[in-house]
Amino acid sequence: MGLFSYFFPEQPASVVPKEICYYIEGFLACHYFQEAMSLADRLDTTSSQSNVQVEITAHTRKEWQDRIQELNKGIPGAQDHRTSPVVWEGCPGKPIQFIGGYDNFRLHARKKHNVGDARNV
Repeated sequence: MGLFSYFFPEQPASVVPKEICYYIEGFLACHYFQEAMSLADRLDTTSSQSNVQVEITAHTRKEWQDRIQELNKGIPGAQDHRTSPVVWEGCPGKPIQFIGGYDNFRLHARKKHNVGDARNV
């Protein structure tokens, strides 16, 4: 055992596969989209033990009008959602579950990950 092996283990820590994937889309100037991004930042997505991945896509307000129509057609359960953001769960190759907008995402994150508003994290 060399000196450096004490500080740097020979085997890297195993990485937990990402089994929970969230997608958040909205228009950049939207306050609720900003809140959803802030909430996503508080989820543990970077540690080697995390199984959560978040992908965020921002649009201009003009682009958003067309994009939300595409999302309404492509995400089961989202056909009546009309506001920014749109949040859904589902890693590639797995079923998609529509979560809703910011309020629904906040409730979902609190229940599933014990993460809430920045004011009461």
